[in-house]
Amino acid sequence: MNRFRKNELALEGRIEVEWKYFSRERWSFLLRVAVCDDEEEIHQQLQQFFSQFSENESYTFEVNYFYSGEALLQYYKEYGRYTFHFLILDVEMKGMNGIETALKIRSLPDKDVQIIFLTSYPQYMIDSFNVQPFQYLIKPVSYERFETQIAKLCDYIHSVIQRYVVVKTNTEQIVLRASDIIAIEKVDKKHLELITMEQRFAAVSTLAEFSIKLDASFYQIYRSIIINLEHVHKFTATTVVMSNKDKFPLGRSKGKGIKEAYARYRIAQFNERG
Repeated sequence: MNRFRKNELALEGRIEVEWKYFSRERWSFLLRVAVCDDEEEIHQQLQQFFSQFSENESYTFEVNYFYSGEALLQYYKEYGRYTFHFLILDVEMKGMNGIETALKIRSLPDKDVQIIFLTSYPQYMIDSFNVQPFQYLIKPVSYERFETQIAKLCDYIHSVIQRYVVVKTNTEQIVLRASDIIAIEKVDKKHLELITMEQRFAAVSTLAEFSIKLDASFYQIYRSIIINLEHVHKFTATTVVMSNKDKFPLGRSKGKGIKEAYARYRIAQFNERG
């Protein structure tokens, strides 16, 4: 049996809606979405569309609604880049239009977020090429068109899931970018703490099970700690300092190996970029 829940809150000129979809038969990916359009009618329509889509698909959406590009950028300023998995942006908004908003978001940089443009004028498509949109929705938007494009987008995100990590908590399973994870610490035999720049997640897993999901950018420095080499800020004689200023101790036997692994990782990155 499926259960659907909606929580709605008016907040600082935008409506924030959190959609949660639960299924006993299958778990769902949590995808964070921003809808930016200056028309209340569009907000209500897309709210209904997301609700209908979630009833038939194994995806959970956390949707934030904004009335202007400026409001969306302010949200990014408060919560940091990589805030959303995808954006639905109206091209023809008052003030900062959708293309200008997308350019600013790309320059944060947030190169991973997928963008769908809403427009009443197909000729704007050419102007949007620089921000590499995933797709366009031409107004008026039908549910059939919405369903087709959102399904393609969700499937695309799923197809590149190797860049993401599925994290099981006590209440749900969520999807995080692997690159956002700074470190993983063992709490006890069956629980971990995942540290990101924005927050910490309590995960239900052993360290050994979770490490299988990780790529070569992660390195185990202790039996209870794995760090992301991408987030190493510096080494001291006795610690490794991460990008969020967290410090982890370096044992005598591990210190040299960690530094060598970090050097190899950076060299590999340099070679990949040519």
